[in-house]
Amino acid sequence: MAEHSGRPFYGEYAWAFDLLIDRPVGQDCAAIVAWFSERGVRPGATVLDAGCGTGRYAVELARRGYAVEGVDRSSELIDTARQSVRSHGTSVSFRVGDLLALPAERFHGILCRGVLNDFVREDTRLSVFAEFARALRPSGVLILDVREWEATKDRKQREPVFRKRVATDRGTLTFTSTTALDPEHQQLLLSETHTLVNDDGEHSSDYRFVMRCWTRSELEAVFARVGFGSVAYFGAYDSTARAGASDRLVAVAQLSDWQR
Repeated sequence: MAEHSGRPFYGEYAWAFDLLIDRPVGQDCAAIVAWFSERGVRPGATVLDAGCGTGRYAVELARRGYAVEGVDRSSELIDTARQSVRSHGTSVSFRVGDLLALPAERFHGILCRGVLNDFVREDTRLSVFAEFARALRPSGVLILDVREWEATKDRKQREPVFRKRVATDRGTLTFTSTTALDPEHQQLLLSETHTLVNDDGEHSSDYRFVMRCWTRSELEAVFARVGFGSVAYFGAYDSTARAGASDRLVAVAQLSDWQR
């Protein structure tokens, strides 16, 4: 669900996404449910998982009682998510869709994880937040995370390369991501390689793209412009993690009454 397309992570290797990127889904969703509930979005409410990927969070939120719709631009990720639903027996739904074209006033809550860094241009960064506001019902709640620029810059200067190798039923897969920095534009210049080795030989896919980080002040300006208030910031999906404790900035915001 980004401005770039063709990324093997979201296409050719969508089947391996969860193997390569571990997340404490249950722990994270416990915090998400607590934040939603504190602001009146309780089990039974409708929630959009915006940029749902393989559906791990959507499935867990549905298991905890929410009516969840997962949306992602990648048909391969959506196929993987639907397979997960069949495995878990939950009624959560998934569809291919665009975050810049959401239905109006359908959802009580929206979760958007790890997606907003992919919106690079100023106009689309503002537009996606405007779509979130339009898609929420009165007093709806938005929970999101972004890469915070200063902390991400420091981390990537120390650790520019991420590599992980996993054994899969299709062979041994090695994923390598190398990050260079563009400080002038607060951007990450990424080069990714997937290499799969099996009885058929070795196959590699390379991809280069850009992510743009956020600052807290940028988020605050966008929230105010499109009508979100009562914003709380954290350093993780954990109410005890203070903002600034990691390179992630998690925000919980509520649509202001005057917006309607």
